[in-house]
Formats: sequence, structure tokens, C-alpha cells
Amino acid sequence: MENGETPVETAVDQDDEKVLEGEAMAKPEVAQSEISEPEIAQPEVAEPFISEPVIAEQVVTPPQDESYQDIPTMTLGQDKSQIRTKWNWGAFSLTMWFGIAHRAYLGLLILLGLIPWIGPIFAIVWMIIFGLNGERWALENPDNHYRDEEEFRKIMDGWNRAGLIAFIIGAVMIVLAILLLSLLIATVFNNLDYFQQQFNQNYHHFSY
Repeated sequence: MENGETPVETAVDQDDEKVLEGEAMAKPEVAQSEISEPEIAQPEVAEPFISEPVIAEQVVTPPQDESYQDIPTMTLGQDKSQIRTKWNWGAFSLTMWFGIAHRAYLGLLILLGLIPWIGPIFAIVWMIIFGLNGERWALENPDNHYRDEEEFRKIMDGWNRAGLIAFIIGAVMIVLAILLLSLLIATVFNNLDYFQQQFNQNYHHFSY
């Protein structure tokens, strides 16, 4: 025996070493068995919110009376933004009558067209100016009362249609007059030699 050890002590030491080795080998197994997998928290699924159907209340509107008896009258001075004016064929073609009917007495200046030479030129220019501004001048007159734009447009549309018809009739008559005048002038020039011969014969007859 080395170093004076007895066989009994050597056997005890060997047994202790085996026990220690067994414990060392058993510890990892215990540690691995003790380690448990972490629990994964499952997300809570919220239950869908089912709202009760909302029943909309049906609003019953009473029938509107289209009469104007309860609607206050309105002029351009009270509310200028609600009424729009535009070109009016009635103010253009029926200048004097439109001015009298709507108290826009500037339309009477069309009578200056009766002045020879310069009168017709002034009349044409004034008809164009009155066609552009006739509705506005009628609306600016405080003596004219219109309940709303619908009533104003209804009146002016009637004049607009009448003026357009008058313009078409006048244009057709002017074209026919020009054609007849042209035909008359052409006839005179074509027979100018004949008229000259007749004049010469009559002149010589009376001279003798």
C-alpha cells in the first residue's frame, strides 16, 4: 500500500469517489427534469360586439304650399345676392315696351332713333345696351316687387321668349326687304338702256 494507507481506507475512499461521481452525474438529470418549458400566455380573444340595430325615425314633412301668399316680397336693395340678371331679348327687341312695363324708363330713349341719319345708329346701340342692362334696371326700381328669384325669372323668361320671336320676325322682314330692294335695283339697272331710249324718244317728240 502506498503512503501507509490501509486496505480499508482505500476501499472507503474508492466508495466515496463513486458516490460523488454518481451524484455529479445525477445532478444534471435532476436539473434538466426540474427545468420546465415556459408557459406561453395565450392572447385573450375578445368577443365581437354586436350592436343592436338602430331604427331611424321617419320624418314626415308636411306638403309645401307653392302659393306666394305668405312669402314676404323682396327687392334688389334687400338682397342683391339671390337674384341674377342676364341678357334679355325682350329688352333688346321690345325696348320701349319693356321699359314701360317694368318702369325702366330709360328704354324710352329708343325714340331718339327717329332722328334722321344719326337716329338709327343710336337706336341699334341703345337696343344692345338695354338688352344687357334691362333686367338689372327693372330690378333696381323700388316700385317693382319680386318675391324671389323664381318669380323674377318667370317674368323675365316670358319677355325673353317674346323678344326672341320679335327679333326673328324682324330679322326675316329685314332680309326680305333687302332682297326686294336688291331685286328692284337689279331690274332698274338691267332696263336702264330701255328707259333711256324711251326718255330720248319722248324728249324728241315733245321738242318737235
